[in-house]
Amino acid sequence: MNIHYSNGSDLERLSPDATQAKIRTALVEEVAKQGIGATSVGAVAKRAGMSAGTIYLHFENKEDMLRKVFLQIKAEIHTLMMSSAGDPDAKSMIRKMWFDLFGFVAAHPMDFMFVEYASAAQILSNEQARKVADMQLEIAALIQRGKDEGAIVDMPVSTITTLLIAPAMQLARLGVSASEHPSEETLGQVFERVWLSVAAKPSLGSLPD
Repeated sequence: MNIHYSNGSDLERLSPDATQAKIRTALVEEVAKQGIGATSVGAVAKRAGMSAGTIYLHFENKEDMLRKVFLQIKAEIHTLMMSSAGDPDAKSMIRKMWFDLFGFVAAHPMDFMFVEYASAAQILSNEQARKVADMQLEIAALIQRGKDEGAIVDMPVSTITTLLIAPAMQLARLGVSASEHPSEETLGQVFERVWLSVAAKPSLGSLPD
């Protein structure tokens, strides 16, 4: 069943999927600009150009909307990063994950900011938090594979993950805040230095200037 709502002086007819996509975009923008605490269903509806009643046809309340959109974006990022799983070489696999993450941030900076705010606010239910934990376990399994193959140093996977992800997330945050994302050359240079911290047998000869 199509949903009708007024956007300015025009009536638009959108499918349920298109309506949810419009709500998601409005929610992400509202949270990125105002923060989670200041975001309301009414503000999202106004930004989306629809009535609050239309939003309630798709989401139970503000919390439900925040949680479901957060999980959608996390799943998209996770799917993108897991696309490197078939690469037989640990370094190239993790390098692709790095660049895929930055590709997502460059294309969807507001989504990245939304995930940052929502993660800090710990908005998920226990069941939803387990879904995110399962995603993290899949990433950890790739790192463990690199360890098992002797390409990655024998340290706890949680430590290796921190060494890999922390610099990437910081670069992503700086890129979003400055509206100028790191160049591919810069990302490559930083990755090579980060890789030295986790490689089982780092090659100093490949260290970038």
